[in-house]
Amino acid sequence: MSVPDLIEASEQLGWIPGLHSLDVAQAEQAIGARYRPHRLRMPQGEASLDFRHHAIEWSEASLNLLRYGPEIEIEASVFETFYMLEFPLSGGVDVAYGRDRVSSAPGRGLILSPGPFVRSNWQRDTTQIMLRLDRTLVEKLYQRYTGAPVRRTPVFKPEIALDTPVGRRLERLFGLLVAEQIETGTDTPLSPVPLIGLVIETLFADVPCALVEPTTLAASGPLPRYVHRFRELLDDPASLCLSIAALCERLDVSQRSLTLGMRRFTGLSPYDYLTMRRMEHARELLDSTELPISTIAARVGYAHPGRFAAIFRSHCGSNPSRFASRVIFDRVDAPRR
Repeated sequence: MSVPDLIEASEQLGWIPGLHSLDVAQAEQAIGARYRPHRLRMPQGEASLDFRHHAIEWSEASLNLLRYGPEIEIEASVFETFYMLEFPLSGGVDVAYGRDRVSSAPGRGLILSPGPFVRSNWQRDTTQIMLRLDRTLVEKLYQRYTGAPVRRTPVFKPEIALDTPVGRRLERLFGLLVAEQIETGTDTPLSPVPLIGLVIETLFADVPCALVEPTTLAASGPLPRYVHRFRELLDDPASLCLSIAALCERLDVSQRSLTLGMRRFTGLSPYDYLTMRRMEHARELLDSTELPISTIAARVGYAHPGRFAAIFRSHCGSNPSRFASRVIFDRVDAPRR
């Protein structure tokens, strides 16, 4: 199927200086540094890659042209910090995506969300144009889009057909993103924010998604014993006031080992997971008690209420005082049965 906007965008991306390599180790290092650690496996008998990567980088997104050449298997584990929209221009990709299998080809793309384990098999001569979106950006915009009081992670239906209205719009937006950056040059580049916002809002409006708490994403799959014990320990609210160092001491594991294990098997750092559990418990206390905010802050590990309020606002979209006031108001005005 013809995808003219994507083809033109890929040609323009190819003009940007990038990396061309025949070496697997160099390709692994380049992609691992830009996204997350990847493991590349080529079939026996393949001598080398035809790796090409060109990218336009922004603060919370990047647009990429990526090619490997031969058939290749890519183990990417979990996209813990970003979403990836992938549209092949040639070839195609078969993806083990959590418990499902999905695929892409010219005219049919994928959106891969944080959470599921990802292993991809690229067909020979596959070239893709790919948009990487920061997870925090998507979560915050979704919270604003829905007006939800709590920030959650949308996990989108992964397959997108480009011969649908949503697919055609995404194709045009990709083309505009590249064209505007190429045409304006480096001296006076236009901000990509409006177009990236349109891409994300198009996904919200037209692509089905499931909503999950960030900690739910960390709960799936087999876990090493110390990772399981760390999560289990934080099920006890009394442990939420402990530091990562104190938690590691209780678990008899080094901070480095815990960090590597958490990132590899859950996609979250120990600090991120602890912060999420703290915010969950803080919301429960605000919802079910009338404790002072300073007391709630102390119970979930924050000596300074101002720092607690800033982190709560970042995760939940409102100040704890507003959240508490809304809860009390709802209690008072709730109809009696």
